[in-house]
Amino acid sequence: MPEKISDKAISKVPTFADRISLFQSKLQICGRAAGTITDYSHALYKAVYQVGKLPEDFSQQDLDAYLKSMLDRKPQPAVSQFKHFVYGLKSYLKALGYPELQGLAMPTIRRVKRLPRVFSVEEIRTLLRSCELYSKTLFAVIYDCGLRSGEACRLDWTDISFDRRQVHVRMGKGRKDRIVPISANTLKVLKAYRRDYPGHGLVFKAFGKDKGIGTDFIRKRLRGALALAGLDTSHTTHDLRHSYATHLLEAGEDIQTVQHRLGHKSVSTTMVYLHVAKIETNRGICLLDTIF
Repeated sequence: MPEKISDKAISKVPTFADRISLFQSKLQICGRAAGTITDYSHALYKAVYQVGKLPEDFSQQDLDAYLKSMLDRKPQPAVSQFKHFVYGLKSYLKALGYPELQGLAMPTIRRVKRLPRVFSVEEIRTLLRSCELYSKTLFAVIYDCGLRSGEACRLDWTDISFDRRQVHVRMGKGRKDRIVPISANTLKVLKAYRRDYPGHGLVFKAFGKDKGIGTDFIRKRLRGALALAGLDTSHTTHDLRHSYATHLLEAGEDIQTVQHRLGHKSVSTTMVYLHVAKIETNRGICLLDTIF
């Protein structure tokens, strides 16, 4: 099994083990999201392994060389990886009381604006029909409620109102809650699922264990389900959420309702789905004819 980047970094700079542990504890105390802590830590592990120093010992030359090495990679890393490193290092130095490097800033990166990938309605139907009960329930809930992977991992039975046909999504992105509707069909699947997987607390648990699943579990399970269904295995779990938003718009839902269901702070974020949704437009409308 390949050695993890965290092990490589600590093997190269052993004192970093205590530093990163302290940094993670301070972020937890400040209430930072678990995903943010993981992303920042992973970015710092990679930098420490390559530079061979503790982050507080990075010189401006070390920083410039590391950022250039990221820019020179083929393919170039996603913008998020640069953000995780720059903001992760800023947070690390601040949390542990070290002065910030003057030149610590995001490099100029030409962003590639990619449209979201979506499943067709028929592909969603094929995927769900080919799954056994556990995967069918997992993917039906993610798609039907427009959940992020982490939100599905944290979903509790008490968050689902079978009578009101609603799901309370807790601690979404930006630590915001939201209420989303859930279909009668998905509730039927959930009831069958609970008969086969009885229990309380988290809805989706690791097999044979009383603990929740992780996003890697969902990703691997989706890849297997896609292969079994004969669909494109390069689709990601987030594509189910993209498909949810797109299919809502195609079904006639208004953009602001879709925004609230997704938990987007700004409607401009949601408007990207207008570029991929096939929405029928009215042609040749004469306003005075409609008025009179």
